Amino acid sequence: MRIKEQGDHENHGELMRKFLLLILLFLNLSVLPSWSADSVIIDRISASEAEDLDIEIPNDVPPGFHAVEIEVYDESGTLSRQEIVFCKNLSGEVRWDNECPDVTALMEYEELIKIKERQELPAYSPAQEPEKSKDLAVAAFAALAALTVAGSAKEKQSRDSEDQPEGEDREQEDLASVDSGKLALIKRDPGRGDRSKTWRNPFTNESDHLFVAAAFKASGYSPLLARTVADGSYLRAILGSFAGFLYPIAVILGLTALINVDAQAMAPALGIILAIVVIGILDAFAGFIAATIFFLGVFITGHMGTRHELLTVAGLMVIFFAPALLASAVRPLRRLVSNGEEGWERITDYALAILLTGWAVEKMVNALNGLASVQLAITYQATTIAIWSAVLVGLRIALEDVSTYHYPVRLQTVTAELQDPDQYQKIVSLMIKTFIFIMLAAPFVGFTIQLYLGTALFLFPSIANMTFAKKLPKFPNIHWLIPKGAFKIVAMVFVGFIFANWVQGQFSNPQTFLNWSFVILTFPGIFFAILGWIAKAPEKSWRENKNGQIAYRILGVVVFLLVVQIVRGVDLTAWL
Repeated sequence: MRIKEQGDHENHGELMRKFLLLILLFLNLSVLPSWSADSVIIDRISASEAEDLDIEIPNDVPPGFHAVEIEVYDESGTLSRQEIVFCKNLSGEVRWDNECPDVTALMEYEELIKIKERQELPAYSPAQEPEKSKDLAVAAFAALAALTVAGSAKEKQSRDSEDQPEGEDREQEDLASVDSGKLALIKRDPGRGDRSKTWRNPFTNESDHLFVAAAFKASGYSPLLARTVADGSYLRAILGSFAGFLYPIAVILGLTALINVDAQAMAPALGIILAIVVIGILDAFAGFIAATIFFLGVFITGHMGTRHELLTVAGLMVIFFAPALLASAVRPLRRLVSNGEEGWERITDYALAILLTGWAVEKMVNALNGLASVQLAITYQATTIAIWSAVLVGLRIALEDVSTYHYPVRLQTVTAELQDPDQYQKIVSLMIKTFIFIMLAAPFVGFTIQLYLGTALFLFPSIANMTFAKKLPKFPNIHWLIPKGAFKIVAMVFVGFIFANWVQGQFSNPQTFLNWSFVILTFPGIFFAILGWIAKAPEKSWRENKNGQIAYRILGVVVFLLVVQIVRGVDLTAWL
């Protein structure tokens, strides 16, 4: 906005003229970040003069140090510019004296990478970047919704893994029950690889028995641990006992990561992280070994004395070994293709597993600052780590196809059949997940009433599934309203941003906004869970006829394009 002076220039002194011009000003141009040292103050005015201007700063301006630039024209058309600096603290209060002791400037990557001691790292609060924290929260709830086992209200449908690949018609539970993705047991005639000598290596039989027995036994206590132990079965099918070459590499990389950070709760160098991600995607158990060594090293050396240090290491451990499990939860890693429809599904497996794994890994890396409560250089490399993870997931699925078609007998031999969890195990598992959920959410929300309220709402579907959900009446046609698969992620992200944007507009305090958005973002998951409880499964799928298959593929392309936009960071609600 440009305002021209209307007063009498000849009757006023220069100083009074300047003051009257400032009184007539409104908010001009835009609010700009001023972290760098390149800002030039043309004419600094006092805090009281700035307040007299009655400038209203929008609520969505993040905490930090900013500037308002003002342009003034006098009656002769001469343009003057003025920059007023201010800061916004974590409570949402605008300080025209530019003093906000609770705000720490965000350092650039080049500065952070030079810091080798954790205590020297600058502090960080998620409220400093409310937009980023909002994006992480929406993504987290959408990912949890996508990774749940699908359909709790339905009767569990039995299936023959020979005819139906893993990942279809899974029993839906709730947001609190994250599925790590089972590995399908493929039955097929012997392939060329089954007649090769690669699996006749020494100790292959012992290795096969050890991992199958360990996975089966672990499944009685921890399905996640069992799934992790069984993850490298495709490699054992191809290489026999030589598949264990990844484990000494994992030990070396875990020790290297520990030495690189002097056993502190910090992220190792990018190259080390990428190396661990490589072995972790090829075999999640190898990534788990490296992560465990890193965890134990930090703990034994006494560098895990605070909750934030513990959460830093926990967040890194997830990045080290979870991407392969995440990919198998999104789409089946194994699928036997025998017709065109299954071929289309296999293409979809590749596309969605690659895209969504990269997206989820990027969010996990970006969340490290909030978990650590300090600024970490590795968050600037989130996109690089995500791209590597996505490419490696594509390679992993291709290797799974090699084992499925060329080593089917060997693959069947080394694939463990895991035990189904009983009610007691589900309760214990839910308690552990609740504790982890609270610990991971607390750095972003704090130990507030909103944390406990949001957690209670988050757990409501789990408790309902164990008690009354299956007793509710079922109604036909409701199943059409329940998003599934990749579309569930699109729906959750879309609805989540609508809810989060509405909450953001209600509060000027960034921390208050984050707290209440944590509560509100549980509502979409509860809504879809309720629909699942009362939906009656259709007797015949709409995809069985030719027109249904055509519509399914067209809709699949549309959903894929929407997922691409989500991965790119596009706010779909802006299209409304």
